[in-house]
Amino acid sequence: MQTEIIKIHKGEWLTDALKRQGYENIPSNVILDKTLTGLGATHTELHSNRNSIIIEPNVPVIIEKTKDNSDWLAVWEKCTPSKVEKYLQSTNKRKKLICTPESFSKIRKAANKLNLNIYTDYFCLMDECEKFIQDVDYRKRITQPIYDFFQFQQKALVSATPLEMRHKELVNQNFRILKIIPEYDYRKNLELIVTNSYDKTVKNKLDDLRDSPCVCIFINSTNGINKIINTLKLTDYKVFCSNQSVKKLKEREFDNVYEMLEPLAKYNFFTCRFFSALDIKEKQNPDILILTDLNEAIYTMIDPFTEAIQIQGRFRNGFNSLTHISNVKIDLDIKSKEAIDSMIEESKITYSDLKDRHKQATDKYRKQAISKDMESVKYADLLDEQGNINYFSVDNLYNEERVKEYYKTKESLFNAYNVTNHFNVTDASVIELLGEDDLLTLRKAKTDIEKRRLLTEQLRKLYSNQDKVDISFYLNILKKENQGAYTIDAFQKIGKEGLEKAGYKKGTIDKAVKEYDKMIHRFLPEVIQDIQSEFDLNVWIEKEEIRDRLEMIYKRHNILYTVKLNTIKDYFLVDETKDKKPYKYILKVLIKDFGIF
Repeated sequence: MQTEIIKIHKGEWLTDALKRQGYENIPSNVILDKTLTGLGATHTELHSNRNSIIIEPNVPVIIEKTKDNSDWLAVWEKCTPSKVEKYLQSTNKRKKLICTPESFSKIRKAANKLNLNIYTDYFCLMDECEKFIQDVDYRKRITQPIYDFFQFQQKALVSATPLEMRHKELVNQNFRILKIIPEYDYRKNLELIVTNSYDKTVKNKLDDLRDSPCVCIFINSTNGINKIINTLKLTDYKVFCSNQSVKKLKEREFDNVYEMLEPLAKYNFFTCRFFSALDIKEKQNPDILILTDLNEAIYTMIDPFTEAIQIQGRFRNGFNSLTHISNVKIDLDIKSKEAIDSMIEESKITYSDLKDRHKQATDKYRKQAISKDMESVKYADLLDEQGNINYFSVDNLYNEERVKEYYKTKESLFNAYNVTNHFNVTDASVIELLGEDDLLTLRKAKTDIEKRRLLTEQLRKLYSNQDKVDISFYLNILKKENQGAYTIDAFQKIGKEGLEKAGYKKGTIDKAVKEYDKMIHRFLPEVIQDIQSEFDLNVWIEKEEIRDRLEMIYKRHNILYTVKLNTIKDYFLVDETKDKKPYKYILKVLIKDFGIF
């Protein structure tokens, strides 16, 4: 796809840059990559000298853009078909309809009823086009207008943060990229806090912001919002989210919950519905807090290349501070492009086989069973309502894995933010040797094997820092966890390598530990010293007494080895009585081949 560069100077609007390049309006068959939010792309189209249909991903944007202009029509769930028909028949010189993807069909049906050809008479602009990729996995109908979009003679996609799109019509219709390049430093300061104590770090940050008149918190989890409000006992707050989430939170007795933008409170929570396109104009500049809690949900991940840029761009009058707090997970399961391609191909084969069987089946119940199987195949999720491949759904698969890659380590997340070229990133990370998140992850582990694996990794970190910290403090915490004491004992004997080799399986670990105790542990210097101190030389002692005293030493050192009457011979040269009971040993000299003398 060809790219045309358009430079923009500080203080200019998009229209200024376009006109300097020779464009009166947004040209057709382009992906307009604005680079910056707030340049006025929708404003440009709304004030253009042509009829326009602008598709916005979310309702609040539509309501905000049309509330002060009666000449523009907001087409969404509560807009009736008759209202659309009436508007299309109005005497407005230039008609401007702003609609959600799901409500575009109202415009099409009204136009067909009135014998109007919207495909030749209107310019169609799909705003924040990356959202059609990002949201399609949970919002299937968001891509409904795509067939209509490509029928328009005049059309464009626009965003400050467009994602790669694989739709074949972009190539068939010779789309090109219009890339806006600012001729000035537009980067914003961002404090990135990677932590393994998420709850504590969020609390501390909000404590730091207690004197802020306005804090705006972006987190894509109503459960996460619920936890913060209840834990910190916030009262002066508002939550902005989808209608479904509004109902969910109100069931939990939250009153200040809204699906449309309202005047802000001291603490304001926004879910992904409010991440992009919306203009928030407040007299007081807010402090922005972006939150990602992977222990709560993977979908709280924020994409530095799209969502983070969009979030900071909501505030047209600027902001005081911008902070992203996140935990990371080194063991995130991330699929490569090749793995995704293979998964899609195999799923397609399975789906096609079932489809052929469905055509051949004549029995009603057999057909129903096959239909159910077809719906459960992953490939079915990649099909649109017409049964064709939904390229946005495919893009979504690749995009999710791309973002997950950033959240494996602190370094990968920092690197992603730096590569965006939108931020001056400051490292304010809070990494504790044993954080709240480490314990939470441990408690969520579904199997004992997984618990032992996590414990082993944590013990590796602890022992690699034992010269810097009081390791006994952390060991006492871990001992209280399920599998804690067992794993600590095994780690101290056979180490990380031994546990790994055993596959963290209890039976295999037990064998390795017993072998260690038999061959190594009971001959360690501290054990030998205790044995040497316990027994006097050249004194007759009953064999059973020696055994019992040796057992006590083994127990004290946690040695899993069965002491026999003659085990003392492993340590001393002895003489013994054999002719009469009680049988006795006289310990003559300690065997010196222990490496401690």
